[in-house]
Amino acid sequence: MVYVLAVLLLTAFVLPSPAHAKITKIVIDRREPFAGGYEFPVTGAYEKITGKAYGEVDPKNALNRVIVNIDKAQRNAHGNVEYWVEISILKPVDMRRGNGTIFYDTLNRGNKAMRFNAGAARSNDPTTIEHAGDGFLMRQGYAMVWSGWQGDILPGNERMTTGFPVAKNPDGSPMKKTITTEFVFQKPATSVPLSFDRESRDIRAYPAVEESMPKAKLYRRARPHAPLEPIARSEWSFARCVDKVHPTPSNTDICYPAGFSTDAIYELVYEARDPIIMGLGFAATRDIVSFLRRETSAANPLSFDDGRGGRAAPRWAIGFGSSQAGRFLKDLVYQGFNLDERKRIVFDGLIPHISGSRRIFVNAEFAMPGRFPTALEGHYFPGDEFPYTYENAPNPSTRKTDGVLARCRVQQACPKIMHWDSGTEAYQARNSLVVTDPRGRSEAPIPSNVRLYYFSGTQHGPAEKPARDTCQQLSNPLSYQETQRALLVALQDWVTKGIEPPDSRFPRLSDGTLVDTAREKQGFPAIPGVKYLGKINDLFLQNRRAEPPEHIAGTEHRVYVPKVDADGNEIAGVRSVDVQVPIATYSGWNLRAKGYMEDELCYLVGSYIPFAKTKEERLKTNDPRLSLEERYKDNADYVEKLASAARTLIEERFLLPEDAARIISAAKKNGAVALSAQ
Repeated sequence: MVYVLAVLLLTAFVLPSPAHAKITKIVIDRREPFAGGYEFPVTGAYEKITGKAYGEVDPKNALNRVIVNIDKAQRNAHGNVEYWVEISILKPVDMRRGNGTIFYDTLNRGNKAMRFNAGAARSNDPTTIEHAGDGFLMRQGYAMVWSGWQGDILPGNERMTTGFPVAKNPDGSPMKKTITTEFVFQKPATSVPLSFDRESRDIRAYPAVEESMPKAKLYRRARPHAPLEPIARSEWSFARCVDKVHPTPSNTDICYPAGFSTDAIYELVYEARDPIIMGLGFAATRDIVSFLRRETSAANPLSFDDGRGGRAAPRWAIGFGSSQAGRFLKDLVYQGFNLDERKRIVFDGLIPHISGSRRIFVNAEFAMPGRFPTALEGHYFPGDEFPYTYENAPNPSTRKTDGVLARCRVQQACPKIMHWDSGTEAYQARNSLVVTDPRGRSEAPIPSNVRLYYFSGTQHGPAEKPARDTCQQLSNPLSYQETQRALLVALQDWVTKGIEPPDSRFPRLSDGTLVDTAREKQGFPAIPGVKYLGKINDLFLQNRRAEPPEHIAGTEHRVYVPKVDADGNEIAGVRSVDVQVPIATYSGWNLRAKGYMEDELCYLVGSYIPFAKTKEERLKTNDPRLSLEERYKDNADYVEKLASAARTLIEERFLLPEDAARIISAAKKNGAVALSAQ
């Protein structure tokens, strides 16, 4: 095969006009060898393909009518709504050497990540062998696919974007609505975009309606449940004012010359216009994955010569999404988008990772997919509404039953699901509601096509290096990648061979590992210099007619947390070798430092609290946790205990031998004392 590097091929594959909504055209902008043609074991060389997929959605089809404002979009000659999304593919050059499976890696705010490849350098344009890390996904034989789905992503830094229409009134005039947005700061500022949140500034804001700007209101509150404090309209403006002196009028920015504080939450209520039809992200993902796994013509960049005189396409599709992307996949199933318009299943397997009990703020008017409710940031935003469980359960407020799988069961299109959570989701994402009724009085059954795995003691995304930043304790570096890799292998076997994966490992009421947040119930030890306050992201029904929204008194849902041992490490879930043979206390929660709304939960950050090295050091500080020298005779003893724990995890299919070998090798080289000093 001959490649022309760094040359735009601009190859367009146009499909016949659709009777059903589907992908109508794929334009390939670039096709080149990945990592200079490096040969991965078994699978061989990979190639990179980038371009755009163009599609149409039939707004009259029952599967699409659920898309909010789809009836307010411009239609083409077929009566369909058009869109485009950017796509990117890494695939084996010889697809017959792959494993026959699409690995759809759902974007997070337009960004890519090959999270399963150990040591991979992060990039939105993976090109070199460094971007492949240890090449785990390539060695497994996956065809990796990314596509845009979030309609408000701005271009830049190779982020993947979309072309979704804006909803209009029947007369063609702009749609308008009063909405609330929020700002929480990690450093002082005087001017921010209306779309500002701590995850990204690369979001397209909903413009303010100029004639109603004088009526907009800005509030400050000291804590999530503190009263709103109005800020006088004369003290701020819709403008950019980086230098505080010469504000530039803007309908997508706010200027507050007195300065936004890191010690308060700010909420802006204003009339916005031009809502993007964000729910098209579900339909676009559905149709792209369905096309790539079923179209056998040359129009599909994943189709290939089957060696028998015909053409084939990948047989299976697995979807993975982390955090925002995990919530997106869970909501895709809930909203009925795992069935395409030809009544074919889209994903055979799904992994919503670190989603907790949430879904996502996508299929709504003036949706903001980047926003989600935590204990402090975004606390009043949508995305955490009933249902929380995969199995049908009654809503105590409406007495109606619902579940994440309710629609796909009717469609006969439910995938096999592995729900993964870190320790942070217990505190920030109310993940106890995945296994209890909303009032916390009984356990919810787990469907046979679902497995729940809790990665004990981890934070939302492991810290590369422990640091305090704006939190009281060091951030948590505890890795869960090794568990993820083993479970992906298990999911592949479940999807393609029908081999059942390990049983769910999740905190439960019935075995006493899911408990009340009070210290006497949860069991957190009295560690010097560490506060345990039992803080969680509480959950109430919201009055969304109010702007800003507010809790409805008397509607609180019960949230539990995992019980811990004498070291403060969690008892339930998949306990990695580092939790079973610890050098520290690892938790999914941390508290904010002074000047940053002290003692509130620290965003998505956990805690890393090392043990004392010696008994003498421990006794000086009255630390109740045994020191390293009291736990391990020497480094050889520490390594042997790690190896024993690793052997058990391998037998249980929660650890791969290659990862166990890497862990043991690092322990032999660094030792327990050196590791605790990191």
